[in-house]
Amino acid sequence: MKKTTKVEMSPVPPVENKNIGLSFPDAMFAIIAGEKIRRREWLDEAEFCLLKDNFLTIHRNDKFHGWIVSEGDMLATDWVIT
Repeated sequence: MKKTTKVEMSPVPPVENKNIGLSFPDAMFAIIAGEKIRRREWLDEAEFCLLKDNFLTIHRNDKFHGWIVSEGDMLATDWVIT
């Protein structure tokens, strides 16, 4: 008989300096923990991503939109917690 193991999520890495760039997986852990994230390269500081109603959402131009994650987003290491 095969033993099943419980899969646990890794905790959000502690971020003492919020200007340190995060990888995409670390940014996703931060979103799951309730944080808002953004890319450093985004010029508009009011643009950020979060979980809203259990969907990945991006806030842009004072509106919320469904966020379709790009390959560039997934490979980026310039994510920051806002």
